Amino acid sequence: MLPAISVAIPAFNEAVRIGDTLATTIAYLEKESPGSEVIVINDGSTDATGEVTRKVAAVPSAVAIRLLENFPNRGKGAAVRSGLLSATKPIAV
Repeated sequence: MLPAISVAIPAFNEAVRIGDTLATTIAYLEKESPGSEVIVINDGSTDATGEVTRKVAAVPSAVAIRLLENFPNRGKGAAVRSGLLSATKPIAV
């Protein structure tokens, strides 16, 4: 089993894909690294990226799901940086 990690996922207008991405990521982390966290950084999306992420986060899991929101869009680099700075686990990717 792997140690708990923080996974930062920057997202801009990813409502169509973020649900599947989170489901795959959560399934892996629950099996291999329970106690981990996934941080989704909604970088000024104009679609339902935040809403989809909130719905996934509402489902009980061994992996914590957090949503950070940047408005207006600040770019991928800023989104990744804010996600990594908010990480609570000793290893962040």
